[in-house]
Amino acid sequence: MPIANDAELALSVAHASRLVQDIQDYCGKAPRPGSQFSFPRGLIGTAEEYRQTCPGYLDQRQQSSCAYGFMYLDVIWWLLARTDLSGIAKEMVIKSAIITLSSILEALLEISAGGIFASIKGVKPRLDRACENKWISEQERDSLKQLWDHRNNVHIRLLDTHEFNKYRPEHFNVPRQAFGVLMQNLKRWHERRESGEALK
Repeated sequence: MPIANDAELALSVAHASRLVQDIQDYCGKAPRPGSQFSFPRGLIGTAEEYRQTCPGYLDQRQQSSCAYGFMYLDVIWWLLARTDLSGIAKEMVIKSAIITLSSILEALLEISAGGIFASIKGVKPRLDRACENKWISEQERDSLKQLWDHRNNVHIRLLDTHEFNKYRPEHFNVPRQAFGVLMQNLKRWHERRESGEALK
């Protein structure tokens, strides 16, 4: 039966947690047939839904790759929001989300037409130009720059310190909001350009 209130939610969470632990205790790390439980249906957006949010200057292949990244971020959201994962395991999940969002950000800033970035190379200088064009605020720009700094930790051989206690939810959540603003404004800018409307 559907959960009707917070008291029922608490009971359902406790029951589900016990069942999942029982399954894990019985199966261990063996890939046993019949040991998989259903992932929540309707949580992950469809590829087509996410393609529709992308600016039109990205080609179909690029839009699809971005969409797949957003679908993966839905999975990560569920893992972080609906489990009590903690410690370094949680941090590595956050790091994975940071890397995925950064990859989409890099694609978003690759505008081949219009001379927006001209000879500007690199994500951070392009974020500066995006800020100059009023697509994002200075605060949003800075949060996306920090995202990119964290993304560069993908190069393990270049790390100057250990990664314990290095990634926190806000290192993804704050730039994720800024990213949403940037993507909406770039989509709107492209639509205006395609319609022939005078642009700045």
